[in-house]
Amino acid sequence: MLSLELKLIIAFLLIWTVAAQNSTDGGQDGRIVGGWETHITFFPHQVSLQLGTRHACGGSILAPTIILTAAHCVLEYTKPQYYSIRAGSNEWAKGGSFIRIQRIVPHPKFHEPTRMNNDIAIVQLQQPLVYSREIQPISLATTQDRIQPTAQLFVSGWGSQLISQMQPEKRLRYTVVQLSDQKQCERNYFGAGTVTNTMFCAGTQMGGRDSCQGDSGGPLVTSIDGRMKLYGIVSWGFGCANAMFPGIYTKVPAYGDWIAQTMEELV
Repeated sequence: MLSLELKLIIAFLLIWTVAAQNSTDGGQDGRIVGGWETHITFFPHQVSLQLGTRHACGGSILAPTIILTAAHCVLEYTKPQYYSIRAGSNEWAKGGSFIRIQRIVPHPKFHEPTRMNNDIAIVQLQQPLVYSREIQPISLATTQDRIQPTAQLFVSGWGSQLISQMQPEKRLRYTVVQLSDQKQCERNYFGAGTVTNTMFCAGTQMGGRDSCQGDSGGPLVTSIDGRMKLYGIVSWGFGCANAMFPGIYTKVPAYGDWIAQTMEELV
């Protein structure tokens, strides 16, 4: 029998492997590349999703007991006791509120009909978060919201800055990207992974800024009608910060009904 600690290490490595793969399934987990250190009060919706005692992914606060993340971050979803979150802190390892997880609901069609499709999951906490300047929910972008091609998209997380590095950053970082042309992105990724209509691509024209290992599941937010909303979830990609291969994000507006229905069942 494997010890609990060894099982957690194996599960942790699986998460980072799914994200870091750059073969035919295109994996990229997200770390912030070409970004800057920031303070949690600028991204109070951000949480660190932890497996055992290690930062594994990011997540976003939707309600006092509800976190949104990527399905590939919670591969051991039948064992919620393996997971916890830290909210309200610049550092994933200390401060803020540390809460264990009660239940995990990945999208029932994760990986269908293509790999990494429907990469979204809802996590229910054992105890409610107490809102403050450092802990706040984020509103969801809807199908009615329109994102301009030139809009600034903010991605945050504790992911490592080096693609070869398996250690998360100590302090929260963020970067700014823009929407990439979807058709061109699909063509560039042909053979490396399938970009579906429930995903979108975001990066920079010259490359150099991206999310990567350890940022997966974390938020991509933008200002819509003067209000910050969650538009994407860090999902996958080919390498990191490559102009030809922008980061791929789960398109949150495509899942509004599923999120609402799942939250209603949990709350």
